[in-house]
Amino acid sequence: MPQDGASEPPTSVRSVESWPCQSICVWRRTGARWYDERVGELSVFSCAGCGSEWVRTEPWTPIDVTGQVPAAVAVERAR
Repeated sequence: MPQDGASEPPTSVRSVESWPCQSICVWRRTGARWYDERVGELSVFSCAGCGSEWVRTEPWTPIDVTGQVPAAVAVERAR
């Protein structure tokens, strides 16, 4: 983190990491932010089960182990 206490600037968008599902999905915001010229800032989510990543520009929406879309993911998807 910069010395003045400002948060790190978003990094350029890249392809998300994608790994085979382990059926133990727990999706959480990572704290990382990416920047896409078309849509602006993207919050990055990661699955604690397999390590896959998700941002709202992906054509799919993650679900957790119960088959539900996590609340934080739903809020981000709606942005």
